[in-house]
Amino acid sequence: MKNNNRCSWHDPFGLARSLCVISLVAFANAFPLSANAAILSGNVSFDSNSGLYTYNYTLDNTSGLAAIKELSVLVDSSQASVSTPPVSYTSPAGWSMGAAVSGSSADSPLNEYGAFWQWYAGQALPMGSTLSGFSFMTPFAPVTDSANNYFLWSNSYTGGPSLIGNGGIVEWGHIVAPDFSAATVPVPAAVWLFGSGLLGLIGVARKK
Repeated sequence: MKNNNRCSWHDPFGLARSLCVISLVAFANAFPLSANAAILSGNVSFDSNSGLYTYNYTLDNTSGLAAIKELSVLVDSSQASVSTPPVSYTSPAGWSMGAAVSGSSADSPLNEYGAFWQWYAGQALPMGSTLSGFSFMTPFAPVTDSANNYFLWSNSYTGGPSLIGNGGIVEWGHIVAPDFSAATVPVPAAVWLFGSGLLGLIGVARKK
């Protein structure tokens, strides 16, 4: 892949993990998935008490084209800089989570630009296998459009878009995910209750 730059950050709960940052190529308009069955699936749940969304992803590579080495999800389409870490996250054994940033050119057909959260495998997920346990928590809601916002990369695949590195992109498309540039951060119910109570106290104080 182009412009490989690497760095690391640590999760907010103090678990020391080495995390990859790999430069990607930048892209421009939406493009549908290939005719192959989707390898990546995802879902999201919302906790009204904490105001946090939990995004979960699964790789089903039973009929895939190559071993999957990297799963990248676009989380901020407005900037080409490494985003801050999620509130928390999980990674399958042998995989590390980090951040990735697209490059400065607009290569189709992926058409993805911005900051990504990604998982990178020490040992690629082979064809014929499935793997779950990819998740992160954030206060940002999922986007409602259908623009491309993820890709799967393999270091052994050359059948992907030729303009993008060595053609190692196995799959791309749209998956449930947030976009910091478009999503709104909900206010937890506990905060609303605290705020209304505080306003009530202010009203009482003014009357006195």
